[in-house]
Amino acid sequence: MLLEHLYQGEPGAWKITFRADAEELGRALAAQQAAHPEQSKEDQLAEAVNAAILAPDGFSPVWAQAVAQADLVPVTDPDFSLLAVNEEEGFRAEAEFFALPPLTLGRYTGFVQAIEPRLIRRLTLELEINQRHGAEDRAADEAGKAALRQRVTAEIYARRCQQARLLAERKLVSQLGDQVTGPLPKQLVAGNYFAEQRRFNLSLQAQRVNFDQYLQVRGQTVEEFRAELHAEAERNLRSRLGLLMVADREGFWPTQKEVQEQLEAWDPRRDGEKTFPSNDARKVRQKLAAQRAAAYIVAHSTLLDPPAEPMVVDTL
Repeated sequence: MLLEHLYQGEPGAWKITFRADAEELGRALAAQQAAHPEQSKEDQLAEAVNAAILAPDGFSPVWAQAVAQADLVPVTDPDFSLLAVNEEEGFRAEAEFFALPPLTLGRYTGFVQAIEPRLIRRLTLELEINQRHGAEDRAADEAGKAALRQRVTAEIYARRCQQARLLAERKLVSQLGDQVTGPLPKQLVAGNYFAEQRRFNLSLQAQRVNFDQYLQVRGQTVEEFRAELHAEAERNLRSRLGLLMVADREGFWPTQKEVQEQLEAWDPRRDGEKTFPSNDARKVRQKLAAQRAAAYIVAHSTLLDPPAEPMVVDTL
């Protein structure tokens, strides 16, 4: 498989045109025909093209060559499209992807974020007591019941403080997005917005909350919600890109041995499906570097302690 062209659209948006000869396509097609003789010739040819591209000796070295040639830091998987194919000549295809655009990184330490545990509903407290404590505890005298409620409240609050701390750390890191300036590819921003929208919709479904009810509680119009989500999605995108810039500045990139160990421990449920070797290694490398950059930011910023005592309310 050979690299034909590498070119850039708007800053950060790249395309690779590549081709495979008839012999390479023929080997993939023969394997597909042997494995799935029941398929139509058209389907066999389509699957053979996919198999040839994703094979370790297929597009993977072309990708590595192009990335090294232009000194790119890819931040998305490539999206393939077939340009031409026939058994006598092979095929030509195109891969579109986004790389780290020319951005400016400001400060990445000294952020401040409060740890804000959720309030505890009295109903939640009573349900916890009923579910986790027996009749003997619940039948205690008034002093005993008060002590039980105090202990259960403290247990719930400790869990919520821990949850709030993890959320505060994420918010702390997201502040990095305000320090990453410069133009972003429009399609990358749009794709990130729609991904955030899908996650939000899934969250509402999990909580069994109607979108109109959500807007009513927030006191927002649909347009205001979309503008807020779009701004937050872009901020999060800039933060994720900024983590790679911090990793580069601080030298947080993992060794080849560390990358290989993570590749061997790849879990599709956690890491998604593998693509091709050079891209899988890229994702592992960036994941480890970003985690180290995030930990550095948290360690060099300030988390404000939560209130010493929880607040129990009748309703939220």
